[in-house]
Amino acid sequence: MKKYDAVLVGAGHNALAAACVLARRGWKVLVLERRGVVGGVAATEEVFPGCRVNVAAQDAGLFRRELGDEFGLGARALEWVHPPAVATSLLGGGDRLTLWRDPAATRGEIARHSRADASGFPEWADYLDSMARVLRVGLDHPAPALHDLTRRERLRLLRPLAQAARLGRRRVVELLRVLPLPARDLLDDRFAGDALKGMLATTALPGASHGPGAMGGAFRMLYHATGGHAHGFRSSAFLKGGVGALSEALAAAARARGAEIRTGTEVERIIVEDGAATKVLLAGGEEVPAHCVVSGADPRRTFHDLVGAPQLGPEFNRKVANIQMRGTTAILHLLLDDLPPLDDAEQRLAGHTLVAPTLDYLERASDAAKYGRCSPRPHLDIVIPTLHDPTLAPPGRHIASIQIRYAPYHLRATPVRGPHAGPSPGGDFAPGATPLAGDIFDELLARTCDTLDEFLPGTRDRILDHRLVTPLDLESEFGLTCGDEYHGQMGLDQLAFMRPVAGWARHRTPVERLFLCGAGTHPGGGVTCMPGRLAAREILRARRHAARS
Repeated sequence: MKKYDAVLVGAGHNALAAACVLARRGWKVLVLERRGVVGGVAATEEVFPGCRVNVAAQDAGLFRRELGDEFGLGARALEWVHPPAVATSLLGGGDRLTLWRDPAATRGEIARHSRADASGFPEWADYLDSMARVLRVGLDHPAPALHDLTRRERLRLLRPLAQAARLGRRRVVELLRVLPLPARDLLDDRFAGDALKGMLATTALPGASHGPGAMGGAFRMLYHATGGHAHGFRSSAFLKGGVGALSEALAAAARARGAEIRTGTEVERIIVEDGAATKVLLAGGEEVPAHCVVSGADPRRTFHDLVGAPQLGPEFNRKVANIQMRGTTAILHLLLDDLPPLDDAEQRLAGHTLVAPTLDYLERASDAAKYGRCSPRPHLDIVIPTLHDPTLAPPGRHIASIQIRYAPYHLRATPVRGPHAGPSPGGDFAPGATPLAGDIFDELLARTCDTLDEFLPGTRDRILDHRLVTPLDLESEFGLTCGDEYHGQMGLDQLAFMRPVAGWARHRTPVERLFLCGAGTHPGGGVTCMPGRLAAREILRARRHAARS
């Protein structure tokens, strides 16, 4: 029986990134994926006949191009698209606000709403980019092992601190001041207009179940600007072929270095012998031995479902059970017979199109989720990928993918049917989106279409087909516990040395030779490939250390 140096569970973009790094070092690597395609939620696949759709992730702006060489991606492996519009906010009554990649055009657009905001926006854009550069230093390095500050660990901690200091001590101090702030406080301090503040606050929402008034929103705003020039909004870029083109390029690079990737192959269990991961058991009964096992699944699914709680101590199991996983995002895919009726639609709708007219609108949308309800007037984030690549749909057709916030996984208790029936730890909430399969599912769809037609009139009449993906679908189809696409909330209490849990933030686990490489590890979620890259480096370091021992 063939033994591998590393078996990776799941073929999400982070696991594929780890496979690229390990395979380039000459390791025998096997990647096992339950679904029939690679990429996880960063996949592009046929949803409507003849149409390829980004199943969940909308863009790849957080992926830094300079990492391509490290992963073995060829110079022509990916074709990037940077449309003239970064984002357009629909304000109602036919009004809108567009941020362009051209700074002069953006200032002119903002000036229609507030001359003071237009004057201050260039300074904000520079501020966002400079703070993101400082934060990126910490994201590029392993999380500090504060629980075990040996001399070697202290030296490793000094390296990112020294790099950050070279960017300016005042910037470092300012970063520490800003990180815990709510997005509302940060924006209220700089801008006057409701339209601009509502638009910018949307960058704080992915990775959290709270609105713009919650602590830590400023951190997420900076985090989502770390992929490159954010133009005052967030790092955003699209790919010909969809987001899945990145995952497919990573898979091709890994295979070119000798890695094997098997789709349609489910890992049923990670086998632990004498405290170490030694092999994986496949759903068909086959066992695959390996020197180490690397899980791209979220921490709770890895430890409780694949490893099993009996293999872990009670204290560690408690910490894993307490990881905050709160999926609150649904995705609605629409097949349209034409673009929505908007002046200059091909330009203005080419970036992100938002329903976020004010901070209060976003706060009210999030309030519903706090009490286990779908938002009656949700925040919508719309991307039309056929504006970047017409080949994704038949001629004359367009795809619109809409992220809907908020549609919580944990809903207020209603009669529940199916495998998730039963009370949740929250008491009066029924876990999962099983009720969304009934009346609440239809209600969410209707509310979304009503909101879309309110802010982009005439769009409903152009819908030919639709598919609504709920947080429960994200769990059942993609293995995301509670439908949390970030593998755990991106709050300050679940970052850096506390991600996934305190004491185990360096991609290692209490099980010897078992590593984590998914978004539930440092530095976090989004299409970055950084958790996979850092995990691979930690695995290589562990092998070198074992060889010296």
